[in-house]
Amino acid sequence: MVNSSIALILMAGWSIVLAPGEGAKVGEAAPKLSVDEWIQGTPVSDFQKGTAYVVEFWGTWCSPCLKNIPKLNEVQNQNASKGLVVIGVASHEFKGRAELGSFMEKRGSELGYRIAYDGDLSMEHDWDTGGNADVQFRMPLCFVINRQGIVVFAGHPENEGFDAALTKVLSE
Repeated sequence: MVNSSIALILMAGWSIVLAPGEGAKVGEAAPKLSVDEWIQGTPVSDFQKGTAYVVEFWGTWCSPCLKNIPKLNEVQNQNASKGLVVIGVASHEFKGRAELGSFMEKRGSELGYRIAYDGDLSMEHDWDTGGNADVQFRMPLCFVINRQGIVVFAGHPENEGFDAALTKVLSE
């Protein structure tokens, strides 16, 4: 019953609520990158001072995540020369790495930014902010990290705060 309810929600294209955790907090240093595999683009081992980052947790099955791909492409394309790196972290791939591989084979050329796979969900666990009482985060979940490695935004990429945080970070 629970599995069929989850499947129904996912098929409807709703964002999902992430499980509570300590996670990344605005105003604090970004947690480490701990992906299982880099799928596309140059791997990023850690956050470099002087470079700004957008890290998005997404899934191939998540309609709101797929809807966000053009926006992330635009953000990367317009701001790479300003020192911005966009990283899409695929997590919660219910059929595992094979599902992500199939998606990337069909649609990978649409993603003009780095893609990583978090198969064991360790990075999502380290970053998860669902435990913050004042905000309920969902997938897609974006983080904007400034040039000093500090999280300055955490939330849905269509939230107006995302654009404001990105503009501020890129002007520093």
